[in-house]
Amino acid sequence: MLIVIEGVVLPERRKFRPSDWAEMLIEGAGLAHFGPNHKIHYEDDVEPATIGGCASIIFDEALEQSHPEAYAELLHFATKNNLNIFMKEGTIPHGDGLAAGREHHANQVLVDHDSRLPVEEKKDWRVVKT
Repeated sequence: MLIVIEGVVLPERRKFRPSDWAEMLIEGAGLAHFGPNHKIHYEDDVEPATIGGCASIIFDEALEQSHPEAYAELLHFATKNNLNIFMKEGTIPHGDGLAAGREHHANQVLVDHDSRLPVEEKKDWRVVKT
């Protein structure tokens, strides 16, 4: 099961700023590092994403076992800032430390097929390479 922290402040649903908060939070929680290719690499169970034009974080609930302090920090930050948090079925693809076919997590965006629905009701989201 995935946990999604959407960069939308509730209840007014305004966009959370700054726009790079997700990457900064992931890095600050110790879930990212620079690789030998000088690109940032995220832990297998977490990645930044864009949902409806808003920076967001997607992480596997397994992060609670592998990195309990970081897991708590992500959820504390989201709760403190009234960000939209929800769960979604799925997994973050693994393979040699990166999601399949991807060099950098920032190249991925969550896409849905019906933008009229509230975020909590969106189904059929998929991660696509841009």
